[in-house]
Amino acid sequence: MNSEDIKNRFGSYHVKVMQQDQDHRVASLYSDHDNNAVCRTLAVTYFCRPTPPEVMSADQLIRQGHSIGSTLSGTGLLLKRESLLEAMTPSGASFELLSAGTVSPGTPLVLRLYRLDAGIFEGSLSPYATIAEAHHPEHIAPKKVLPPLASLSENPMEMIEEAALETLLANLK
Repeated sequence: MNSEDIKNRFGSYHVKVMQQDQDHRVASLYSDHDNNAVCRTLAVTYFCRPTPPEVMSADQLIRQGHSIGSTLSGTGLLLKRESLLEAMTPSGASFELLSAGTVSPGTPLVLRLYRLDAGIFEGSLSPYATIAEAHHPEHIAPKKVLPPLASLSENPMEMIEEAALETLLANLK
């Protein structure tokens, strides 16, 4: 879990929901340092419709600002990530503010796009959300082998995937 990784590595973990409506949310997954909230992952979530019935109680907590992965697994649900894209993208002034000045504009960030499935049994997993994330370089270090996001612009994507990625990039500028 991203939340557990942040807590173990940086000593604390919190979620700050920056935007949210019925279809999506933008959240800063951050740790505390010297009275500053340092964003470790900027996450954009587009929720699948309809919400699978077995996920409803966890979904209510998530919509109240709880961590997605921890909440789903904490209610006994099985999770599966289907990776859709992994690339590098430069940070911008907005991410500099979110990271409390620890990441300057132009710094390469690892970007991940994936679908999160959840369910009670291995064979009953249903799509729950499409998530796009950008990671602080101290949390997930950029790898030279990842392609720049601009080089992947020709890959066909579903509308929900494009929306998640575009929303993330708009919040990094």
